[in-house]
Amino acid sequence: MREEIYAFREAAAGSFGLQFEMAGKSFCDGSYRIDRPRSAVSTIEYIVRGRGTVRIDSKEFYPNAGDTYFLHQGQDHLYFSDKDDPWVKIWVNVKGELLTDLIRRYGLEGCYHIPGFYSMDYLQRIVRNAQAGGDNSALNCTLAVHELIIKLNEHLHAPAIRSDAAKLKTYLDYRVSENVSLSELAAVVGKSESQTIRLFKRQYGVTPYHYHLQLKLDFAQKLLRSTGMTVREVAAHLSFADEFYFSNLFKKKVGIAPIHFRKMRL
Repeated sequence: MREEIYAFREAAAGSFGLQFEMAGKSFCDGSYRIDRPRSAVSTIEYIVRGRGTVRIDSKEFYPNAGDTYFLHQGQDHLYFSDKDDPWVKIWVNVKGELLTDLIRRYGLEGCYHIPGFYSMDYLQRIVRNAQAGGDNSALNCTLAVHELIIKLNEHLHAPAIRSDAAKLKTYLDYRVSENVSLSELAAVVGKSESQTIRLFKRQYGVTPYHYHLQLKLDFAQKLLRSTGMTVREVAAHLSFADEFYFSNLFKKKVGIAPIHFRKMRL
């Protein structure tokens, strides 16, 4: 088990209504387990890969790659990694009246496990600020949490009525780590395969295949920048045939090989 944990300076706490305690990245093993009865902090975590179990009070969830979970202050927190497929995750521990107010204002009191919600960018900003410190650390982290909660609210309360093209886009967005067939997409909207391609391209200017491929490459860049995953692990996580195909495709589309992209830390 390996963890990168960054504690906030005391000066970064409280000035903006939020108190940040720690943030970091965890590369879990089968022994990973956290138990916080009546937790003094709220915890927000994004699962980069792997599986595990989360219990908050009497509720149980099973977050895996691509999911976010949000455990609120004052409740019983228990979470642990799967022994065969342990988590790699990024997280922050935070508390304060502003967070309580935001949870209440956006109706997130019962929101704990959010499948498919991509929170890594916001959490990565917080980790960077915890690592770097500085006078603006508290403000930057507070803004990141506020933006995260706004996006979470939008994610949870998206309009119920959506166009067929939007349904397809959402289906692809939530399956960035999978391969999705055209027949599978056609079944989502009840159209023929040719109709499915036409209606998606009319709305978004590209075919579903090319949209999903770009989504995978964008996500690959995020993983290369912000995790310790190898090129082979990134390729496997995103369901590419092998690391050589992935590397060649990445270089063709991004303009640089993935191993060199990581070293640049753009």
